[in-house]
Amino acid sequence: MAKSIRTKLIRAALFAAALALMLGLAAACKGTGEQKYKVTFYDATTVITTEEVEAGGKVAEFEPQDKDYDKAGYEFRGWYATSDFTHEWSFDTAIEKDTNVYSMWSSSEEDTRLWTIAGSSSAGGPLAEIGWNGGPIEGENGNILTKTEGKNEFKITINLYAGDQWQFCIQNDEGDWLLDDSNGGGARGGQYLVENEYMDAPGTGLGDGQVNITVNVSGNYTLTLTTDAVDKNIGSITVVRNGDAPAVTVDRSAYTWYIYGNSAAETTAESVLAGTSWGANVQSLQYSAYEMYKISDNEADGTGTWTQTWTLAEGDEFLLAYCTLKEGGGISAQDGTMFYYTDIVEFNGEDAAFRKADGMGSNIVTVTGGTYTFTLTVTLDAQTNTLEGAIEVDKTSDIVMSDQTWKVLGGRLSFAQATDPATGNLSVTEEEYNAKTSVFADNKFGEGGTVQQLTPVSEPAEGMAREYEITLDLVEGDYFYLCIPVAVYAPYRDNVYYTTAYNSKLAAAENLPEGITDVWAWGNGSNFLCTRAGSYSFRVSVSESGVISLAVTSAE
Repeated sequence: MAKSIRTKLIRAALFAAALALMLGLAAACKGTGEQKYKVTFYDATTVITTEEVEAGGKVAEFEPQDKDYDKAGYEFRGWYATSDFTHEWSFDTAIEKDTNVYSMWSSSEEDTRLWTIAGSSSAGGPLAEIGWNGGPIEGENGNILTKTEGKNEFKITINLYAGDQWQFCIQNDEGDWLLDDSNGGGARGGQYLVENEYMDAPGTGLGDGQVNITVNVSGNYTLTLTTDAVDKNIGSITVVRNGDAPAVTVDRSAYTWYIYGNSAAETTAESVLAGTSWGANVQSLQYSAYEMYKISDNEADGTGTWTQTWTLAEGDEFLLAYCTLKEGGGISAQDGTMFYYTDIVEFNGEDAAFRKADGMGSNIVTVTGGTYTFTLTVTLDAQTNTLEGAIEVDKTSDIVMSDQTWKVLGGRLSFAQATDPATGNLSVTEEEYNAKTSVFADNKFGEGGTVQQLTPVSEPAEGMAREYEITLDLVEGDYFYLCIPVAVYAPYRDNVYYTTAYNSKLAAAENLPEGITDVWAWGNGSNFLCTRAGSYSFRVSVSESGVISLAVTSAE
């Protein structure tokens, strides 16, 4: 019995060994050439030919005409691994799977479009003047490319600086981009850039895979664009650096930042941007509601720290930029000075209040409407001569509920101003008026030696987080407001001046006592005017939700 069992075990072992040997031989046979793959060569969706290649093998090199494939009116330009011709394909490729290869053909039809360069230069190069929407500009410093005779080839020689961004495009006379190739438009960006050591395309998308081209090395460049009049996927941008670019000096002494954007809000109580569409129709930017205040005392080179408090509505889209007035009205943001969502460094707990704009660009979009304080710090990259910005955002209600120093900024009107019907129309005589001394004689709206300060109330009223009060002996013509002040260093004034921080000027309180009136002034809100001499008490209240109110009573 034992012998029988041993015999069976030996036979089973021999069978298993034989089976393993057969399977190994089969696998070896398969690995030595039985596995094959198909390589299909296309012209768009038309199959030119199909080649069968063993695993790891290569296709013998050929051109379409070698397979009796011709395309009238077109010239064969090469083989590509993708249908949009973004990656070339080589016959040195080892085939490890079924593969599709696409042929590029250029049309013999002439490209008669007027190609231009558009872009921005924070370093102050030619693109700073050309801009993104300049339309065709003729002349020595123009943006029109020159067509090579007999070719769909266009060239421009231009000084470019590190940090410059650009694209080639078709623009109408108004500077609007015409992006539809089928209707004579077109744009060519980083998708077409031939790899080089001077430029790349890391920017934000413009659609169809295009991105802005960014200059990494300053220089004088000849840029060459090749196109196809029929297929927008065909073409290239090549770069030749001819030498150094001349140094550029940018005058940033007048730079002041503004909010620049768009809002569907109907009133300024809902949004500072109400009624604007990327350019407010204002007569002056200086002292406007869009202006930020420079709060750093440093050289006027475009660097420093700016602040402003704005009320914004849900859906507002905006950025911070140095703006100028346009001819015919409106404002325009200047290239190289625009700061976006990507420049925000801290939300102080309010990160859900804003988001990055969808699609092109990286504008700031308001998610939760409210009043916010923006602080912008601008620095200069000396190597590239470009400005960099860092934006911090605070919820204003959180600031005014914390310990703050409230002051009275004021002065006194002249007799002529005080008796003007538009202001006070006082009944006192000029002699009586001039005989009185103002409590604000040395205040000078915060610039003098005596600036009145409110006293915190030790036990605020129910529902109030903070309260502050002051009693003032006023005379006719006293002109003032209560605020949390900030020192402003303006490029258009030699002296430092003070204005409100975190909160617009307090709106007039309800039931003002006789002798105190409110008068609209430049900037945000109203100033108070004393029309009858007397002692008056003022109380600023900040609710637990951050809403500010003011009560004014006669102390007599």
